[in-house]
Amino acid sequence: MTELICDSRLKKQPSSLYNTCIRYVARNLRKYKHIEYLEVIPPLIKNALILNVTRVQRGFHDDELLEMLLNGTLTRINFSSSTITDRTLLSLAEKCPNLKSLTLTQGDYRFSRRGLEAIVRQLQHLQQLSVRNCSLVDDELVALLAQNCPRLDLMDFECCPNVTDRSADSIKRLKLTKLNLSRTRISDQFLMAIANEQCGCSLEDLNVGHCNITGAGLGKLPWDTIKYIGFEGCEINDLDFIGTNKNLKYIQWTISN
Repeated sequence: MTELICDSRLKKQPSSLYNTCIRYVARNLRKYKHIEYLEVIPPLIKNALILNVTRVQRGFHDDELLEMLLNGTLTRINFSSSTITDRTLLSLAEKCPNLKSLTLTQGDYRFSRRGLEAIVRQLQHLQQLSVRNCSLVDDELVALLAQNCPRLDLMDFECCPNVTDRSADSIKRLKLTKLNLSRTRISDQFLMAIANEQCGCSLEDLNVGHCNITGAGLGKLPWDTIKYIGFEGCEINDLDFIGTNKNLKYIQWTISN
């Protein structure tokens, strides 16, 4: 028994000094707020601190602290546990021009349309954007996004009530592989508009759950590329429209009564 305990302890590697320091500084960021320490540390360490705060320390709730860490090498950030203001978004747009992935979903939204538009206009390298439950996201913002961020690969606007079929004209030109418009106001007309365009031919993961979608709209999609599809809560009685798609791995579906 003693040998087994020793072996178990040997296998469990202690945390590196670097990671221990990152965790300590992340927990005590406020202590460094009024000294020059945060602004002079290397970008690599700043990014590690941002990652720890957003994943472990319940996010950022102080824009001044965040601004001290933002830098041009940052490519991904998830604000899902943070307080998000216009100052948050404007600082991100100004200091992180190379940002590729931005998640605002489930954050404490305190921003305006001005902040959202700043992100869309200035982050031209953006590839992934997730903003859920936000009435500020509408067809006009989607059009602006498509115009300024041509490299978009993932778009997640679940529960954004002002996204409608009109967004199809903008989205259809994007080479998206992941699109989540669940609980928006799109219909079969949206799917028919993107079906034979760039977007329809590149989609691998599509969620249109709880939208005004039927088999007529889904049947227009080129199913060769789709691997994951969600149409829970839609009026779908059968799956004949899928055909012989061999790439399909997952379906989320509510059978109509």
